[in-house]
Amino acid sequence: MNPFKYGTVVSGRDFCGRKVLLKQLKDYIGSSQNIVLSGERRIGKTSTACEAVQKTKGPRLLYIDLLGIKSIDTLCRRILRSCVMLEQKSGMLERIIKTMSNLRPSFSLDPITAMPTVTFDASIELKAGSIPEVLTIIESLHGKKRLVVILDEFQDILNLKEAQEAMALLRSKIQFQTYIPYIFVGSIRHKMDEIFTHHESPFFKSAIPIAIDPIPYEEFARFLLDRFVGGKRSVSDEILANIFQIADDIPGDIQQLCESLWNISTEGERIGKEHIINGLELIFSREQKSYENYVSLLTHNQQKVLRAITLKGGKNIYSVSFLKSAGFNNPSSVRKAVNRMTSLNILFEKAGEYKFINPFFRAWLLSRG
Repeated sequence: MNPFKYGTVVSGRDFCGRKVLLKQLKDYIGSSQNIVLSGERRIGKTSTACEAVQKTKGPRLLYIDLLGIKSIDTLCRRILRSCVMLEQKSGMLERIIKTMSNLRPSFSLDPITAMPTVTFDASIELKAGSIPEVLTIIESLHGKKRLVVILDEFQDILNLKEAQEAMALLRSKIQFQTYIPYIFVGSIRHKMDEIFTHHESPFFKSAIPIAIDPIPYEEFARFLLDRFVGGKRSVSDEILANIFQIADDIPGDIQQLCESLWNISTEGERIGKEHIINGLELIFSREQKSYENYVSLLTHNQQKVLRAITLKGGKNIYSVSFLKSAGFNNPSSVRKAVNRMTSLNILFEKAGEYKFINPFFRAWLLSRG
């Protein structure tokens, strides 16, 4: 069995390190302190938050994923669905069904997965006034067992047309739920800063900010090496360092490359440079359609800028040498291009440097020559 997991929440023996951070989060959860947990995509934010709740031992976890929400109706329905699933597990479903009776909830088993699903009457549109009612339902879930709420990808609330009103209504209710710790998780740092550090935002200074960084190399490398050795594969320090470099030190991407290396190797093999090449090719074959889609969305000039960043890196992109390498004379053309690629989630900016959200997309571009 492949021991490397990516793209999913990990816990227990599959969770690596972060002991100091976990203790910090546990202490805050224990004191019902609201927390903002931000960091790059696939760095392990959600897994860390969930692991901290699990290690706290006692509270129930209400996990709500806000990725891609576009309306208040969707926001409310995501919260309600999570509430229903939590109560279904606890065997107290009747209570919450009565609370939501006006939405006419219906339950069924998915014919493919056999998992229970819940739907609400689509003809009823939930508007801003429903937000306090939805938060009251969360409050009702807090009983003999304490409750911890994780709002994942919280920055996407800014996608709402009525974002300020929605945040104001959420904040007005959450601030009185002093016994329920909320963990706001976000992967686009400047948007999370806009929500929690801008003085005009309803959530200004409403939670303790914690930035999550990559796992230290020594600790994570040892964790990965143990898994290779457990599968009777060996890997040198040089190859491990190369894996970290290709994946830009992001834990989720490192795990993905290791998962690929495991798949193309067999017991007794020593992972070498040829395995790295073949492992990347496996990832490319899985993701090529999305890479091609990214390229198709870009104009010729945007592709030229992307190519220059691929080859020279994303620092000093308005310098003379970068402009020359990209084939431009005017910095504004580069600025427009990187703004477009940032909006498409191809690039992100960190400390003045533009980096690839998916480092394997960069590797794919390099492989094309």
